Amino acid sequence: MRPALRPVVSALCIALFCGSAAANNWAEYNGDKAGSRYLAGGKVNAQSVKSMKVAWRWSMPDNKVWQDNAELRTWVNQSTPLAIDGVLYSSSPMAMVSAIDGSTGKTLWTYDPKAYVEGTPPNLGFISRGLSYWADGKDKRILVGTGDGYLIALNAKTGKPIENWGDKGRIDLTKGLRRFVDRSLVSLTSPPIVCGNTVVPSLAVLDSFAVGRSPMKSHPPGDIQAFDIRTGKRVWHFEQPPQEGQPGNETWEDGSWKTTGSANMWARPSCDEELGLVYLPFSTPTNDFYGGHRKGNGLFGESVVALNAKTGKIAWYQQIVHHGLWDYDLPTAPNLMDLTVNGKKVKALAQVTKQGFVFTFDRSTGQPVWPITEKPVPQSTVPGERSSLTQPFPSLPAPFVQQGVTEDDLIDLTPQLKEEAKKILSRYNYGPLYYPPTLDKAGTLQVPGVLGGASWAGAAHNPKTNVLYVPSFTIPFGIKLKKENEGVYDYTGTWAGVGGPQGLPLFKPPFSTVTAIDMNTGKHLWRIPAGKGPVDHPALKDLKLDRVGVPRESFIALTDEVLFLAPEGTNSVIGLSSRGNALITQATAEEKEPFLYAHDARTGNLLGEIRLPGAAFGALMTYRANGRQYVVVPIGGAGLPAELVAVQVD
Repeated sequence: MRPALRPVVSALCIALFCGSAAANNWAEYNGDKAGSRYLAGGKVNAQSVKSMKVAWRWSMPDNKVWQDNAELRTWVNQSTPLAIDGVLYSSSPMAMVSAIDGSTGKTLWTYDPKAYVEGTPPNLGFISRGLSYWADGKDKRILVGTGDGYLIALNAKTGKPIENWGDKGRIDLTKGLRRFVDRSLVSLTSPPIVCGNTVVPSLAVLDSFAVGRSPMKSHPPGDIQAFDIRTGKRVWHFEQPPQEGQPGNETWEDGSWKTTGSANMWARPSCDEELGLVYLPFSTPTNDFYGGHRKGNGLFGESVVALNAKTGKIAWYQQIVHHGLWDYDLPTAPNLMDLTVNGKKVKALAQVTKQGFVFTFDRSTGQPVWPITEKPVPQSTVPGERSSLTQPFPSLPAPFVQQGVTEDDLIDLTPQLKEEAKKILSRYNYGPLYYPPTLDKAGTLQVPGVLGGASWAGAAHNPKTNVLYVPSFTIPFGIKLKKENEGVYDYTGTWAGVGGPQGLPLFKPPFSTVTAIDMNTGKHLWRIPAGKGPVDHPALKDLKLDRVGVPRESFIALTDEVLFLAPEGTNSVIGLSSRGNALITQATAEEKEPFLYAHDARTGNLLGEIRLPGAAFGALMTYRANGRQYVVVPIGGAGLPAELVAVQVD
């Protein structure tokens, strides 16, 4: 096909489905390699979502494992399936992989990688957010990352490992790096991406300071490895932090690049196969809240980095946070959008962030679509720290969430609530966005907190309208630095969410939102509360509030006319794993708002809702099978049975 005809044919395929089952599929974790979380066509509309119903429920195979062994208890269920030609492929928190009939929920096959034999994975324990799919003719493969650091390739028809791929179907991602990596410190939680013939896996690294483990001098690095999709042979290795002689190494002063770790990519990347580029969203270097041992901007920490998918060479990069001190790692894949800005066509990349910005770049060159200004920010007073004098602020779009703290931001639904909120605020240091962590008082009140803002739930976009939908929430975090007398760092940080008066949030509603942004202009179109929220709280019930937003993140999936939204459920930390590397939680069985909501994608108006058998804990997806369309919601885990719930929506 001539290149000039490809966009025309592609547009026709979207409109007419090309007569192919592919138009019914959810073939990528985020819907597609562009991160759209969108499925075109179908019969879903304002009328159909008024009669949504649960079509089937599917119990995950590892429910039997952890019930017999409390030490193997999973985190909440964040496993989102793929849909290929009427078959769903799902991972489970323990990275067991199953094929499921998309119409009935019947299990077709299950593969168990035995990832639990090594014990609990780091950070949040057993998490597998999803899978990747690749096909070339009759060769169809499922890729899964495990909690013990392996990448595995399976035959999509049989569920058996691909014997001639890697080492009998698996690759050990702890091997072949420049440092020894303790397997208990790394995990694959997000699915890899296949870009061309190259598979690029993500790698989560233990945030040791969050779970009470002793600081380590040489933390696992954030290196990225890439492999040939057909053979499993490693084809390139991107070193993070950059080593001596590599671009960016000069931003790590006093040799800190030798020992500083993390700055890894735990979220999934995005891919533009026409440009041959894969876009990596990187996280914060160790340790999260003190950087006296790693002076300098610290590339490529908290940066978007575009690499040539074949060679791993840098095409461009943009750092979102200099010398990060706030755990503002990039939490989700960028959205790749073809925009028209001021009459000019732009192949764009939109990166939503925890701090409430949308950074928008030309994804071919890395140049900002709208101006980005380096603005002065408050400076750290902690001994040995040297915070960045400035941070980048995009001119458009406007922030989609509260940034920084003033008394005017406090909850004021009643005078009593406002006075109680003032007393809570007085315990902390606070100020504008990027106010640094502190040693005195209860520490710094950070807004947005370490969970965002935007979160790993990501954003959705419609490639026809170029509207970006961003779910966000505001849970302030108290960040407190403490002196380490025996540790390898002078200071380490602790964090905790900060609640408001009488169990309500500290700041004004809405407590969570979805913001629709016209990315051709950078202007906000509408903003709605995400969920009903605590309107029946005793302190609020006389106010007759309608919707104030659930004070947690929400998950979304998009069709042409309808935006589906499910607020996250609740869970609480109840302990630490015996390996000392993971938190243990208990999910709440009786949720107040276990709903799937359907909103008008043009206006945000609520069109319909359905009560679910449990609240959502993972990203939504939608697909069509046998003439019906479904939305799938992951529920349970963390002491409750982990399930998928399929809701018929047309």
